[in-house]
Amino acid sequence: MKKNILIIIGAICIISIFAQKTFNIYKSDLSVLNVIVSSIDSLKFSNSDTQLDVYKSDNTVINATIASVDSITFTDSVAQSLPVLTTSGVTTISYTTAQSGLTIKSVGGTTILEKGICWSTTPNPTIENTKIASSAATSASTLSLTGLTAGSVIYIRAYATNLAGTAYGEQKSFTTLSYSLPTVETTSASYNYTTNKATCVVKVISNGGCTLTERGICWSTSKNPTINDLKYANGITVGQFYALMSNLSLNSTYYVRAFATNCVGTAYGAQLTVKPLMGNVTYTMGFDSLTYPQPYRLIKAAVDSACYYYNRYTTFSHNIWIAYSSGVPTAEASYHGQVAFGSNTTYMWVGTAMHEFAHYFGSGTTSVWQSKTSTGTWTGSVAAALLLGATGETLKGDSQHFWPYGINYKSEITGLGDATAQANGLILHAKLVKAMLVDDCGLPTSW
Repeated sequence: MKKNILIIIGAICIISIFAQKTFNIYKSDLSVLNVIVSSIDSLKFSNSDTQLDVYKSDNTVINATIASVDSITFTDSVAQSLPVLTTSGVTTISYTTAQSGLTIKSVGGTTILEKGICWSTTPNPTIENTKIASSAATSASTLSLTGLTAGSVIYIRAYATNLAGTAYGEQKSFTTLSYSLPTVETTSASYNYTTNKATCVVKVISNGGCTLTERGICWSTSKNPTINDLKYANGITVGQFYALMSNLSLNSTYYVRAFATNCVGTAYGAQLTVKPLMGNVTYTMGFDSLTYPQPYRLIKAAVDSACYYYNRYTTFSHNIWIAYSSGVPTAEASYHGQVAFGSNTTYMWVGTAMHEFAHYFGSGTTSVWQSKTSTGTWTGSVAAALLLGATGETLKGDSQHFWPYGINYKSEITGLGDATAQANGLILHAKLVKAMLVDDCGLPTSW
């Protein structure tokens, strides 16, 4: 208490000496109380000596919490000097954001009215450019700069304004990150005959720095499809997702690419091929191409062609083991067993391979199929109607084979005429096998 009384007595003495001066109370919140000394009537401590009250002759009172007072000075008049401040370094630089700050070294002679950071894409920005003000009541503060221009050089300066005007800290510059096209991957594409759709797995690895506006797949029967072709869009986020190709035509080849679009443009993934097939017949060559080079080459070509027709015109799905044995007179197959070729190259062609595929899937090798030929004429309605509608012929058979188009002899196909006619004969064979085994006999298409 004695200390505070001494402070008051000392202040009164000073006021008496400096009657024409200005009494300045500098506070930690960067404000300044400027009082003309001649207008002061008295000083008093209140609130348990935690507050200094300045009583003025006009009966007004100015209050200052002791803990908030940094310093007290006397000047000839209210100082009209600008603040002194520094600009902090720039950190956390992104595409449109960054972080900086400022430190007030001196408030000047009056209260800091506003402080913050101003910036521009041209040097020496001012508060007339873009700015952000700090609300912190401290000499140092950190600010987040937003709405910056991506891929640009940004110039910033701290600023502080008091009654004397606006002062600036030193200029600093930095470059924001540049946006780029998204990074997208076409992971897989698989066709489903039952739904007549292809399911594609797509992964957007990066959005390029700005929000995606669209992602998905695009496809066409021409290579390198774009979003101007058929497309399926799904979501706008980074990550893996599924997309569907629909309304596909059998026997067509489609090219599909993943895509993702952002503020820069549209990026595409690698191109994949989708072939809508009814079936999925594959094979494994069970003999060595080095030991049997010619049989391997001829048989593989025959089986490749047989798979082509069976996959497009039947619903069968299985991997067939292809064997070679010189002890086989022509070629042979068993139900769900294997297809074997002998050494006679005459039978190493697509027709024989398709004939044996028919046996493999149950034609002439299952009791239910054999029961449909007990009278010498095929008694199943679907296959019989198919052949009658196609050629006007009656479908016949015995316990092992059917005709016509059973390809029991090579001439059944080669005798049809040109290459187109022969291909149509192979197609009709595959369709008849499917109709007999699946529609008429109810045999499974895969196992």
